[in-house]
Amino acid sequence: METTNAIASLVEYIDGCYSQPSSQHTHLTGAGAIFLLEKRLCDYYNKKYCVAFCNATTAMQAVCLAMDLHDTEILTTPINWGGSIAPFLLHRDKLRFTSFDSVSLNMDVRDLPSAITDKTKALISVDYNGTPADSKAIKGFCSEHDLKYISDSAQSFGAFRDEKPAGYFADAIILSFSPGKSLFGFEGGAVITDDEKLYEELIWYSQHPSKQKTVFGINNYNEYAPLNGRMNPLSAIFLNETFESSMAALKIYQEKCFQLLSQLQTKNLVEATPHISCPESSTFFSFSLQLKASVSLQQVTDFLNEQNQPFTGVSSIEKVIPFDSSFRKQFRGKFSCSENLLKQKSQSHFNNWIRLIYTT
Repeated sequence: METTNAIASLVEYIDGCYSQPSSQHTHLTGAGAIFLLEKRLCDYYNKKYCVAFCNATTAMQAVCLAMDLHDTEILTTPINWGGSIAPFLLHRDKLRFTSFDSVSLNMDVRDLPSAITDKTKALISVDYNGTPADSKAIKGFCSEHDLKYISDSAQSFGAFRDEKPAGYFADAIILSFSPGKSLFGFEGGAVITDDEKLYEELIWYSQHPSKQKTVFGINNYNEYAPLNGRMNPLSAIFLNETFESSMAALKIYQEKCFQLLSQLQTKNLVEATPHISCPESSTFFSFSLQLKASVSLQQVTDFLNEQNQPFTGVSSIEKVIPFDSSFRKQFRGKFSCSENLLKQKSQSHFNNWIRLIYTT
């Protein structure tokens, strides 16, 4: 039903823009569906500010500009998506990769004290596979060392840790609404924050002057904003109309994944996982698990078939970015690794990992 309503709303908007050309300009101010979506996301996170973007990578680029992160050092996790770190490389930042937790594959908080240097100005964590990083502990470390903290929560919308939404304790939370994400809006992203200055800088660098005027007043706007980061209103309409059904579908998927995980653990087929005792501990964006040493992919496949589970198992090899040959060739000299990560290099091969794909 919500999809039907979404289609009707999209058609109504498009017809309105065609019949009344002046209405085409409405979204430039951030009004209408974009305003409603930003408010909904603020309410969900219990945060003060949200800026919707055309995609998450552009949102990260805007954060980079707004936080004035250029020609400096950024701590981040080595198991990541290239688009998360590309904006910082573009701004001539040097990445310093920390070690990763062998269970969650997220940033290992224990490595942060030895990984930081006197050049470090910010930290980017990633909720890899939809499992939240320990943003509360990371925020404590960043506060102690006066670091700006960005959480790439593109894969984890709908997951919780410490009774808070994934990434909650970060200075800036980055969301994505591209294909495969908890909320699908064709394309789109958002930045969530409680920091008023950061919010205003995001508007200044990435939004249309019409929206800047609604925030700053008619005498203080920037028509030379280097980014056109605003969200397509059609994406905002679709996201608003399908928000509730998307979250309901996510909960069903989380339950199915968690039930299967419990069965696999009971059968002693997989190693310990980072998922605590509730389905909302992850979105299971990518359901990757480590097999027991003596267990094969075929054994898991047989189990899935016996239980008539709507999942298929495939081999999974996780990429550790700083050890990837193409990354090293392109960005030689633009990154460094903590000593603990270098020690991990010879220990982690991911040969006994599988990925479970939902087939229904």
